[in-house]
Amino acid sequence: MAEFSKLVITNKGQALIAKMIAGEGSIEFTKIAASSKEYEESGLQEIDSLDEVRQTTLISKITRTNKVAIEVQTALSNTDLTAGYYIRTLGLYALDPDEGEVLYAVTKETSGNAYMPPYNGITVTGAYITIITTVGNAENVSLEVNPGAVATIGDIQELEKQIADLQAFVGFTDNEIYGVEVDFKNNKFTRLAGAAGKTPGASFDSIHCFGGRRRCNVTNDGKVVAYYGDGNFSTTGKLTKAVTIPEGEQYAGTYAAGTPVQVMVEQPKFYYKVVPLVTDIVTEGENHGHHIRKARYYVSEEPRTGFKVHPAFVESGRINDFIYLAAFEGSLYDASAGVYILDDAQVADFAADMLSSIANAKPMSGLTQSLTRANTRKISQKRGSGWEQSYAATVAASQMLMLIEYATFNMQSAIGMGAVSKTDDGASSMTEITGATVNLGNASGAVTNANGVQIVSYRGEENFWGNIWTWVDGMNENNPSTWNNKPENEGQHGKLYVADHGFADDTGASPYIDTGIYPCYGGGYVSAFGYSEAFDWLFIPTEKAGNSALPVGDYFWNQYAGWRVARLGAIWSDGAHAGAFYWSLSDASSNRYRNVGGRLVYVPTKKAA
Repeated sequence: MAEFSKLVITNKGQALIAKMIAGEGSIEFTKIAASSKEYEESGLQEIDSLDEVRQTTLISKITRTNKVAIEVQTALSNTDLTAGYYIRTLGLYALDPDEGEVLYAVTKETSGNAYMPPYNGITVTGAYITIITTVGNAENVSLEVNPGAVATIGDIQELEKQIADLQAFVGFTDNEIYGVEVDFKNNKFTRLAGAAGKTPGASFDSIHCFGGRRRCNVTNDGKVVAYYGDGNFSTTGKLTKAVTIPEGEQYAGTYAAGTPVQVMVEQPKFYYKVVPLVTDIVTEGENHGHHIRKARYYVSEEPRTGFKVHPAFVESGRINDFIYLAAFEGSLYDASAGVYILDDAQVADFAADMLSSIANAKPMSGLTQSLTRANTRKISQKRGSGWEQSYAATVAASQMLMLIEYATFNMQSAIGMGAVSKTDDGASSMTEITGATVNLGNASGAVTNANGVQIVSYRGEENFWGNIWTWVDGMNENNPSTWNNKPENEGQHGKLYVADHGFADDTGASPYIDTGIYPCYGGGYVSAFGYSEAFDWLFIPTEKAGNSALPVGDYFWNQYAGWRVARLGAIWSDGAHAGAFYWSLSDASSNRYRNVGGRLVYVPTKKAA
C-alpha cells in the first residue's frame, strides 16, 4: 500500500499564496503529475519542476474542507502505459497570474510499494489520489474542473450511493431485495421488491437469511456438530450419539456421546437498509431525536450499494458470516453437580455455573436467587469464549426479519399469542418448560403443550415473547433524575446507549454509544419507534399512543429515574401487552425477579478476540 510524506508547498506555491492574500487573484489548480524520480524530502520546497514525470492527470474534483484547506481528487490509470514504473513523487500544479502553470506542492512516496504496471490488454490498474493542502483562504480557490477530467473512484462511489438512495426512496424492485413499507400513522403495511406477493413461511424459505435459519448443536468451544434433522441432533444438552465430521469439512473430528452441546439457531449474515420516508421531531425545541412515521425496511443476502451489514454480525469491527441464537429460554447448568437444573431450583453459583439452551427444562428465574442482568451475563460468558446473553443487535436481527416476512409488527396476530394467558399467582415462577416446539424444527408456528398452553416459535427461536421476560444486554437507558412514576413525567424522554461488546451496566462510556434515540416515559401501546441514522436498525419506542393491534400492537414500560436496563417479550400473564417488540426499560441493574430470565447467544468473533 502506498504511503506518502507530508505535502510540502514549494517556494513558487508560497509565492502564489502571497499574491492571493494580497488580492491579486485566486488559485486555480490544474493537474497532478506522477514522477519516478526519488527526491530528498528535505529539498521538496526548493523544487520548481518535477523530473522524470511518467504520467499527468487533470483534476477531477476540488472541495473546500474548511476556511484554509481544500481537497483535490484525481485518478491515474495504466491504460496508456507501455512500461511500468514506481510512483516516487506526486506534484500538484496551479496557475500563477504572472508565471503561468507552476508546481504548487510536492509529496514523496515513502513505502516503495506504489508500482503502476504497464497495460497488458486485459487488466486495468489505477490509483485514486486525494491531496489535502492549505491555501491561506479557501474561498479564493477556483472549484471549477476541466470537463475532460475522468471521474475518480470516489466520484463513482458517491454517484452509486446517490442512485441507491434514490432507488430506495422510489422503491427497490429487485427480486433479490426483500422489504416492507410501514406507514405508522395510517396503520398500513406494504410488501416491497422481492417480498411483493409472498406469504410468510414457505415462500421465504429459499431466501438464505430466512430459510437458512437452522436449529443446531453447538459445543462449548463453538463447533457446530449437528443440525435439526440429523440423526445425531440432540436437545438434551449433550450428544446422545457420537458424531464424526469428515476430514476436510469445518469442525472435522469425532465428538463422543456425552459431549456438552447447546441447542442454537444458526442465523446467516444479511445486509439491510432503512429508508426514513417521514420523521417527526420528538420534542420541538429540545434534543429528543425523531419519531419514525413512515419507513421502508429492506434486507438482502448479498452486499449492495447503500446497504449495511446488520450489526448483529458486526462485533468490535469484526464481521461474522453466522451468529447463533438460543433456540430455547435459558436454564441452569450446575457445574459442581455436573447436571442441568430442570425445575428452576434456586441453586445458582454465579461464579461457576452456566446458562443453557436445552429442551424439557423450566426456564431459570430470579425467584429467590440473584439473577440480575449482570449475573445472567456472567453465567452466559462462563460457557466459554464467544458466549453472551442476548443483546441489542442480536435481538434486532430477528425483529427485522419477522417484520419483513410477516409485514406486521404484531407477531401475536401473525404467529400466535404465546404463553401469556395465565392468571398470575403473585408468588411463583409460572413458566412452562422448554421444548414444546421441538417438532416444528426450523419452522415458525404455535403448538399447544401438554398443559394446554400455547407455545410459539419464530424460525427456531421458541418463545421470543411470552412465558418469561428476557434480559437484553448491550442497552443502557439513562432517565432524568426527576422521574418519579407520576403523571407530571409525561412527555419526557430518557437517553439510550448501545454497545456490541464490553457489556456493563449503568454506563454510557465507551464502548457504549449514544444512539440519538430517546425512549418515552410511562406505559402504553407503541405508536412510534425512535430513529437515528446510525441506529436505524433499533426498534425502541418513543411514543405510546397505539392500541393492542396497531400500528405495533405491543406495550412499553419506562418509568423510573437514573440508569435502567432492558428486558424484552413479557410473561405468562401479560396477554395482548406481550409481543416481539414489547420492551421494558424500567429496571435497575440490581433487580431480579421471579419472571425474568435470559437467553444465550454465540458470536464466533468474540471467541477469536
